[in-house]
Amino acid sequence: MTAWGAERVSAALGVAVPLGLPCSSIATDTRSLKAGAVFVALDGDNFDGHDFLDRAVMQGACAAIVRDRTPGIEGLHLITVADTRVAYGRLARLVRGDIPGPVVAITGSNGKTSTREMVAAALGVKWEVHATSGNNNNLVGVPLTILSAAPSTECLVVEVGASEPGEVGRLRDVVEPDISIITNVSAAHLAGFGSLDRVLTEKAALARDVDIALVGTCPPQLASSAATAREVRTVGLRDADVVPESHSSVDGRSVVEFRGVTVRLPGFGVHQAENAMFALAVSEYLGLDIEEVANRISAVELPPGRTELIQVGGLSVINDAYNSNPASLQAALSTVQSLRGDRRLVLVLGSMLELGTGSDSMHDRAIRDAVALDPDVLVAVGDFSRAADGLEFGGDLILAPDADEAGRRLAESLEGGELILLKGSRRMRLEKIIGYLKIGN
Repeated sequence: MTAWGAERVSAALGVAVPLGLPCSSIATDTRSLKAGAVFVALDGDNFDGHDFLDRAVMQGACAAIVRDRTPGIEGLHLITVADTRVAYGRLARLVRGDIPGPVVAITGSNGKTSTREMVAAALGVKWEVHATSGNNNNLVGVPLTILSAAPSTECLVVEVGASEPGEVGRLRDVVEPDISIITNVSAAHLAGFGSLDRVLTEKAALARDVDIALVGTCPPQLASSAATAREVRTVGLRDADVVPESHSSVDGRSVVEFRGVTVRLPGFGVHQAENAMFALAVSEYLGLDIEEVANRISAVELPPGRTELIQVGGLSVINDAYNSNPASLQAALSTVQSLRGDRRLVLVLGSMLELGTGSDSMHDRAIRDAVALDPDVLVAVGDFSRAADGLEFGGDLILAPDADEAGRRLAESLEGGELILLKGSRRMRLEKIIGYLKIGN
């Protein structure tokens, strides 16, 4: 949304940029680069933008932001920096300063994306909102989100993730939020952080120096960890600073009463009510009309793979296969338990990844929790197949290495009319099983 130019780029990066350079836009992909753009040569595990500098020249780039000691390229002015990702973040921070309305940043072990969608919908009551799309919540995705905001943007809602220590703090400095939301902290990404306490410290970094931090109640010490905010309020369905007057469930979908207004929530499960409470808490803090907010939240369409109900013939499939960790799996099990009725229940559980050294024991506990629901069919995929091997289970037990094998074998076990839960980490791609169910029915 920013009108760029050499002076703006220079101000963002703190380096000299020749005033004659047009610097009309910022780009990280030479395939969509426009003439006069500044190309940021980002690098990652599978790519390095420095390999495409020649192509940037051919596409009409006026300059490129590159790491120190990059060899010169004829026809391209090089702006050298120590770290191109840091530079990209600084360009985004400059754009963030142009936003006239509230800037909200959201993190947490679970519920970030659903909360993001509901908060963005709520704030649309008053402002033109630009929000994170997809999973653009890392050191590249967050700056990309901000830099892609339209000129008319008045408010930002930015999702912030982390897979390594220090990432949330760095992103907080890019976003500079007015309001931070930390939904919860649980056992997720432990392979990168080592312990739950370190995950807590990481997520709490989003609260530093913000006007208000809205935090969940799990774990209880989350509020004290966020005390670097000027104000902290806990948010939940009970035992928190911001709670609904009541909460109920109708056909698996949550309904809350908040400040005398009935809010019917998208998606299934109590956890969606918890996510919605953050949108309502933000709305109340900003003085928005709660009835208008409720209408917008009710109309939100959550991204695929998050307690998404899909009808396949006579089967009801809860596709919650976007991600998984012990806490989100517990929420999914509670959801299908409430929806089961007298139908046959099928649980398809795929590996919970990035749990570190405690992964085996977490899978063992989770498989016991699943068995306690007495499903008719239990499909254990990946790491869960190890945990379920030798398990005493009265129903049909299917052990499979991947989604394709699981889908083929499950299709043969169905009678029709079952309620099926698909729950696993993203890389397990359990949604592929849906295609086999169509064949089998």
